[in-house]
Amino acid sequence: MTKRITLPPLGEHDDDWITILAWLYSRSRSSQAAALISVGVAEQKTEVATMLEYMAQKRGVTVDELIKSILGGTIDDDRDDPIDED
Repeated sequence: MTKRITLPPLGEHDDDWITILAWLYSRSRSSQAAALISVGVAEQKTEVATMLEYMAQKRGVTVDELIKSILGGTIDDDRDDPIDED
């Protein structure tokens, strides 16, 4: 089961447009925001696949191994920002 994502407040402009889009599509604001996130993810899949290939090669692992470690939260990462903000 997927986990709920907590987002920071939207800017006034984006918040207004989410409300307008939700009304136009007869959705709740939450459902509309989820739909927009899904569209954004779908649009980036090709670029993300290329980035994953690069990072996997750089780390000496397969793309599948890299994805498994990212999703499992076991990725050895030295970035300042944590992947999971729980």
